[in-house]
Amino acid sequence: MIRTTPRDVFAALQAHGHKLTQPRRLVIETLVDQSRAMTANDLHQVLAERGVSLASIYRTLELMSELHLAEPVHQSGDEARYIACRPEHHHHIICTGCWRVADVDSCLLEPVANAIHEQSHFDVESHILEFYGRCAACRR
Repeated sequence: MIRTTPRDVFAALQAHGHKLTQPRRLVIETLVDQSRAMTANDLHQVLAERGVSLASIYRTLELMSELHLAEPVHQSGDEARYIACRPEHHHHIICTGCWRVADVDSCLLEPVANAIHEQSHFDVESHILEFYGRCAACRR
């Protein structure tokens, strides 16, 4: 499993011409280091005492999502949770207890995408597959 690092995210932002403000650095470091899906409010609880506003958190999450450096976790009813990730294609396993996230590197969906193309004549450009379960710590 290859996880992204704050340095990877910083480099990608700079390569796209974005500044690395102190609030943006703190949001990125926290999201990456936590290795779990977090809401903007989760991040704000951690970073408010360090002067990071909720608006800065939302702007940083939006920018990271645009650059494929973070992805929203798909869930119904709750506030969106985000995970920091590398831009290469991969999937996630997400703990429903603590929201810890692990990458699933191999994608076995190419045959499915080919079958969908044959049936629908659509070219499949992307897909999302997330697994949900309980991590070892939450199973105890």
